[in-house]
Amino acid sequence: MKILFNFLDYNHNEVRKEKNTYGGIGYYRIVKPAQFIEGHEKDVFGKEAVHFGRNNLENWTNVFKKYDAVWMNYGYGDQNLASIIFAAQQSKKKLIMDVDDNYLDIPESNDLHEQFKEKKKDRAFLSAALSFCDTIVVSTEPLKEKLFEHFKKVHGMEKNIVVIPNMNDIRDWEFTPVEKTGDIGDKLVIGYTGSTSHKDDFQMIAPVLAKLMKKYKNLHLEIVGMVKKTDVADYFGSYGFTQESLERISLLPATLTFKEYPEYLSKLKWDIGIAPLVDTAFTRAKSHIKWMEYATMKIPCVASRVYPYFMELCGRQTIEDGVTGMLCKPHEWEEKLEKLILDKDLRKKIGESAYEFVKKEWQYDSKLVTELANKALS
Repeated sequence: MKILFNFLDYNHNEVRKEKNTYGGIGYYRIVKPAQFIEGHEKDVFGKEAVHFGRNNLENWTNVFKKYDAVWMNYGYGDQNLASIIFAAQQSKKKLIMDVDDNYLDIPESNDLHEQFKEKKKDRAFLSAALSFCDTIVVSTEPLKEKLFEHFKKVHGMEKNIVVIPNMNDIRDWEFTPVEKTGDIGDKLVIGYTGSTSHKDDFQMIAPVLAKLMKKYKNLHLEIVGMVKKTDVADYFGSYGFTQESLERISLLPATLTFKEYPEYLSKLKWDIGIAPLVDTAFTRAKSHIKWMEYATMKIPCVASRVYPYFMELCGRQTIEDGVTGMLCKPHEWEEKLEKLILDKDLRKKIGESAYEFVKKEWQYDSKLVTELANKALS
């Protein structure tokens, strides 16, 4: 079978367009699975996938003449997506769509809430488009369960949904991490990286961070990508941060492409990485990427005791509390962060244990990925 893997986040900024490269979604959901699927002929495209014809329908009709299956992120505009679905059905070829978020339960704080809430066109179109594809691929069991229930209730169908978890390829992360600080008297950095969809998650622990930064004058906070400058007041305005502690908070830019990110992370002098999640239907569809990425740089992770950080996925364990990370219920964040702040040896031990665990247990496996992919293609 000849498959076109089409990542769609190449167009999120001009650099990605110019280089035809991807962000994190393209990397984890399209590029890496394609690399580890065996037994099929494969092409992996970004913008080239829309250059097969003079218009949308001709473009995708020609694509399906060349390929037996198209495996893509959910996306494109309505007309383009309709053309993809029509061309796939006319040619009787396979269409597999990857969905990486729970678009059915987007919180009000998320920029996409209005677009995908009940009775909105984009929500209806999402539901209809996914109902026409042959298989939906997702990253977590809760997301599979949510979508399966939706299609059974709304469309009266049992949709073929396959979980291919986000895994790690340590070869992409082989950069020597910068040496961390040590004793409590030195500058100590808590780091957090994420998208703007994590506003509620950060606000949950903001009072704890404010309290700890007030108590420990050497404690700094660095945030990559998550906070827009226009939203600074929402993130820090009413949670107890003093003016002095605000001066120890740095907002760092995200990398323009994912290929730059592993090296970028290796240069951040983070003693502790955090991964807070409020416990909602939306966050339970998230994956454990932050923990894996921190682990590649031996950064001990403190995460919410919420799926995806404390439950097995495809038979693989995620964080073991106190061993490969720290798991927190909402009232435990202060205690566990402070424990790591005060204990250099514990930080080092957990960081190294997480690295070894991810390197051994969470690497992309051609046998597993191929088996799951064949379920999606059947």
